[in-house]
Amino acid sequence: MQTAPEVIFNGVDRSAWVENYVAGRLEHLEKFARDITSCHVTLSREQSSQRKGNRYSVMVEVRVPRQHDLAVRKQKQIRDMHTQLPAIINEAFGAIETQLKRTIARRRHEEKAHTVEDAR
Repeated sequence: MQTAPEVIFNGVDRSAWVENYVAGRLEHLEKFARDITSCHVTLSREQSSQRKGNRYSVMVEVRVPRQHDLAVRKQKQIRDMHTQLPAIINEAFGAIETQLKRTIARRRHEEKAHTVEDAR
């Protein structure tokens, strides 16, 4: 990444295991696209009913060259932080990986189309 990834905790306790888990997912994300220019991850606790448990959301925003801004937001009711928070983080990063793969495939297709036209 060209800039250091930014991890924001909004209503979620900053703990070492969460930071390490997100850092591991960010490293995995770089395997798909080494030219990521910026990445923001926001973990937040949202207002909800006391009976249903706490609603948490994970938002991942990624920017790649040619002004491609990708964003994913996943929400879930969580009762046990240690088992359910990694699951929602995985969902968000899995969705952003899918978007990255599609964007990279489109860019490769565009580059191939230009090289074929130039050869004529």
